[in-house]
Amino acid sequence: MRKKNTKMSLEATAVTKVATTAQYGGSGAAVYFGLTANEIAAFGGLIIAIIGLAVNIWYKQQHLKIAKEKAQSDEE
Repeated sequence: MRKKNTKMSLEATAVTKVATTAQYGGSGAAVYFGLTANEIAAFGGLIIAIIGLAVNIWYKQQHLKIAKEKAQSDEE
């Protein structure tokens, strides 16, 4: 039980460190480039949309691959 708590504590510490680094990095970039909160939100939304599109395309390709394999096995 103690080992599990230690592992969870280490994971929480790592996540906190990454989140803090991202926060300071984002703040520094906003100050350096002079971006407003609305512009940062727009860029964030654009990045999320692009990632979502890429994931959607990948899943569609996997679905097509499975459908082709099923069609071939049904023909046999």
